[in-house]
Amino acid sequence: MSLNWIEAEEFSFDSLLLMDKFMIEVIAKNLQKEESQKHLSIALAYNPSVLWYFINRCPEYKDYFNNLVKDVEEGLTKEEVRKSEAYIIDVMDTMMVYVYPEMMEELDYIKGWDSERILSITDFKDKRVLDLGSGTGRLAFAVAPVAQWVYASEPGELLREYLREKQKRLNVKNMSVLDGTIQTIPFEDDTFDIIMAGHVIGDDYEEEYRELCRVLKSGGYIIDCPGEDERKKEGPSRDMIELGFEYSHYTSKFGGDVYRYWKKVIK
Repeated sequence: MSLNWIEAEEFSFDSLLLMDKFMIEVIAKNLQKEESQKHLSIALAYNPSVLWYFINRCPEYKDYFNNLVKDVEEGLTKEEVRKSEAYIIDVMDTMMVYVYPEMMEELDYIKGWDSERILSITDFKDKRVLDLGSGTGRLAFAVAPVAQWVYASEPGELLREYLREKQKRLNVKNMSVLDGTIQTIPFEDDTFDIIMAGHVIGDDYEEEYRELCRVLKSGGYIIDCPGEDERKKEGPSRDMIELGFEYSHYTSKFGGDVYRYWKKVIK
């Protein structure tokens, strides 16, 4: 899962105390391999404050986390414990940068990206736009100068604070920052002309697509526009193609394959 966005050794395991509920859920759901669970069990057992926080922030995973740590060997050295902490921090590096927005803003993924990658897909002039999983606002701030209004939906509390500070600093008047996820978009049916995201669609394509269509006006666009990438890909997403999305490909300035997807939805 690691994208090599950070140097794990530079981070304290206490950084996980900054994580929101959805981030802890990602850890619980995704770290299922034996190696990952071994390191997570050690890291949590030797960091009881983080274990307590995880259980109280996500009580539905209380039994899962308690079962993880119950048989952890006592008397491990600081070096052994630190090895497990660094492993978890590294494998969850995307979650780590979510709690350090300034660091996220400096990633090549964002800094190397050109706003024309989103603006060239369709006409945003005077459109009501939803940016899902807004992060530090890569897409939202790109389209704000031409859109009627942009709603930046972001489930990370620290990222929402960062977005509001950035909005104030850049004097962007036509933007609202709010909580929300792709599974439960907090708007009524037929609200938006354009819905855009990057690296948000993909946990359950059909369910997410239905929710996107619900809040999109007929004739509106759904756009998936990733940032820059170093990774080579075998081709476009078959799931997106099966849902009827068009796509284009370009080689990023870092040598990776980037696919953009869009679909005009007629209800």
